[in-house]
Amino acid sequence: MRSFYQIEEQAAASLNQYLLALAAAKRVRHLKAGAPPLIEGARPDKPVETALEELARGFIAYGLPEDVDRDNCDQHGGAV
Repeated sequence: MRSFYQIEEQAAASLNQYLLALAAAKRVRHLKAGAPPLIEGARPDKPVETALEELARGFIAYGLPEDVDRDNCDQHGGAV
């Protein structure tokens, strides 16, 4: 597992820390629902650790869809 500081570096480098947090939360829910982990040796009792590691290694892609008008997201209820 990466250290807390490595995860902080990833968040700082992210274009949108909010989307990073949403992606992590969504992956945690998937893992808790029984989705298989994408990394070897993942502990089933540590879904947050597993999700953050998967994101840090680039196994999970996240971002806004290409067709979203980023300037007007709030007008249309946002987009994630």
